[in-house]
Amino acid sequence: MKRYTALASILAFSVTALCLAGSAHAFDNPNEEKVESPDVSKTSKADKKASKAERKHMKKAGMVTRASKLIGMNIENPQGQSLGEINDLVMDTSTGEIRYAAVTYGGFLGVGNKMFAVPFEAFNMKQKADSPDELTLVLKVSQKQLEGASGFDKDHWPDFADTNYITDLNKRYEVKHKKMSKEEKRSNKASKLDPKTSGSNVRISQLNGMNIQNSQGKSVGEIKDIVINVSHGNVQYAAVTYGGFLGVGNKMFAVPFKAFELKQNPEDPEEQILVLNVTQQQLEGAQGFDEDNWPDFADPDFSKELHKRYRIDIEHKDRDVKLKLDT
Repeated sequence: MKRYTALASILAFSVTALCLAGSAHAFDNPNEEKVESPDVSKTSKADKKASKAERKHMKKAGMVTRASKLIGMNIENPQGQSLGEINDLVMDTSTGEIRYAAVTYGGFLGVGNKMFAVPFEAFNMKQKADSPDELTLVLKVSQKQLEGASGFDKDHWPDFADTNYITDLNKRYEVKHKKMSKEEKRSNKASKLDPKTSGSNVRISQLNGMNIQNSQGKSVGEIKDIVINVSHGNVQYAAVTYGGFLGVGNKMFAVPFKAFELKQNPEDPEEQILVLNVTQQQLEGAQGFDEDNWPDFADPDFSKELHKRYRIDIEHKDRDVKLKLDT
């Protein structure tokens, strides 16, 4: 009887150890690990530590996705109930920062079908448990928070350069947005890049499909999509087609957003011009892609090569990007 009890204890210990090893490495062979390493508990602790470090690094690096996937994405509350969806995103062109999302609550809390501006920091982005390559947008909002909020429609956007409006918005959604620098304030007052918004702000939907010109005013292609680091809340790349320009065909190419200059058309103040100086030499060796085969924007070597190609400095954030959500 004691012999059977001892055997049962050994068996229970082995099963527990195998479960711990399996949780750290989903593709390891637990039986091989048991034979090669008698001290399974220490191996498991090491694996757990490595896994924790990897998760920490990935959290710091951020999550990357495309604007075309964010716009129209469903929004949930912390309880998993549907609240509405993202209708558009507002970017500050002076910093590349995604500042606000224009959302519709779909009749939630009796606010009808108007759009409401929500600071981008108010959202909690996380990967879906059943589909790690997809995002879930979580927003904690209540009836009380929406009391007095001014909704708007597609033809009447709020003034994002209005300090009082922004202060109220940040307070309403309980976020602490960094204060604008003097240069940003001057830019907001002096310019209007998007006829629907104000200052240096522009809607992402305004950029999609926008024509690209070189410094000589010659059309070289257009924007097909925008790549956003949703954790850091900034635009990193644009996917562009050169439309046969320089003999590259109709493939898309990734261009760091800082390589562009967005400005008003001197001949028509209501029109914007996206300027990109690109030469045949810069495109030599560039890997184009199509809609079904996107590059790995999370690859630090890809980011480094891309910034070198377009002759702009690489920021620390760009080097850190490791986690790929959709390509």
